Amino acid sequence: MATHLERQRLERILLGQHKLVDEVYELLEQEQKHDDVIRAVVLSSRGKEGPVWEHPPEHRVYSEESIRALCVKYRLRFLEGALFKGAIPDQAVYAIRQLERRLGEPLHAFRIMAPSARFKLCDSEADPLLFLALADGRYLLVHKWGNDLSPWRALLGWPVRNAVNLGTTVLMLAALLAVFAPDAWLGGWHTNRFIVFVWTSLVLTSFTVFGWFAFFGQFSTDNWNSRYFN
Repeated sequence: MATHLERQRLERILLGQHKLVDEVYELLEQEQKHDDVIRAVVLSSRGKEGPVWEHPPEHRVYSEESIRALCVKYRLRFLEGALFKGAIPDQAVYAIRQLERRLGEPLHAFRIMAPSARFKLCDSEADPLLFLALADGRYLLVHKWGNDLSPWRALLGWPVRNAVNLGTTVLMLAALLAVFAPDAWLGGWHTNRFIVFVWTSLVLTSFTVFGWFAFFGQFSTDNWNSRYFN
């Protein structure tokens, strides 16, 4: 009799644990579905009207002009989440959920700052920054993953920020070639490197102009928020 009672008590404990495990799995499944919904919202976001937030954390809020300047400096794009073709990491989803709890409403007006290769551009691995549009026209930095804003990228993007930078780069390269070219390569021009500089500038400018128009080049000041490949 005692053995039967003990078996019944043990069976109730086991059934209770099984029920608890089922509840845990069900809760985890619900949380995973919620995360999937958030990812889908970010990757389908096209709106620009964000929530009203009277006192946002100012250290994470940026004006469109500041974002534009950063995009031009690092040659990035700032576009709707619907155009992004990368994955949204768990940390970004967690940050969004924290914001939703704080604001008490679902969020949907997301934008992402990233290199053009990370977007599904209309006629066509770097690291993105996720922003939320606010009702006052500014943008809240939600999450950044990766390490893309490096001085090296800023240096590489400097020549194509605008026409002045591109022209300056061509002239600097021509000057370097004229100064460091061996005398044996210059023939009778070695006594007047200024002529070499002028000739090199014309050649490099011709190639630059041809290549720019042949490959539909676009300056960073023009394409920072363009959804087109060129």
